[in-house]
Amino acid sequence: MLTRATAISAALAVLATGGLATAAVARSHSSADGGGAWNVVAGGDLKGPPAAKKPVGTQPKPVDKVPALKAAQVRYQHESWGDPKTEVGVVIWAPKGWKKVKLSTFEVKFTSPNGRWNLRVDATAKDEPIKTAADAKYELTSSSTEDFKLISRETGATRATNPNFQGVIFHHRTLTYTYTDPNRGPRLVVDRFVSIDDTAHTMFEVSTGGRPQDAAALAAITAKATEDFIRLP
Repeated sequence: MLTRATAISAALAVLATGGLATAAVARSHSSADGGGAWNVVAGGDLKGPPAAKKPVGTQPKPVDKVPALKAAQVRYQHESWGDPKTEVGVVIWAPKGWKKVKLSTFEVKFTSPNGRWNLRVDATAKDEPIKTAADAKYELTSSSTEDFKLISRETGATRATNPNFQGVIFHHRTLTYTYTDPNRGPRLVVDRFVSIDDTAHTMFEVSTGGRPQDAAALAAITAKATEDFIRLP
């Protein structure tokens, strides 16, 4: 027969067990709230100790198994945009079949059908040298982007190939960097600021994005858009 003393002892044992479990859960939440460095595992396993918690940064990143984009795969066509009434003002070579979305009067973004690659061109002139524009972009991106890593920072020149800009030399400053997208995994960006004849003004920016394994193709798309750029009155 269960005595009153035995019943009280059993109840205390249950409360003690629950108290320890509650304390363990409280510690887990405290770690998560303290700096966002830890994941909290929902639920508990009364049959054994909880699984070890892993830092957020060690969680597996998404893996994209689509083969790398090759420069030879990309076909081009002339695309134009600008004045809302005529859509004339800027003309470049853009990858054929990529969807165009106009972001502003002189800025557009082209995205591949599979959503993995993109090209953005902003022909809104800036009253600053290309080095200043590129350095400002670097400072902003490096301080606000997860896992940012600068691959290269280069200065170069490209001769215009379009007859309408015959004899023009484009001078450019190019940043190539990688970062981590929470949904798509590692990404690579080639971001170029361009002027004409090395003036103190940045005439346009051309930026391509994809994955690290697409680097060669992204560089080729950037070069193609640069060399055939036209800005009409």
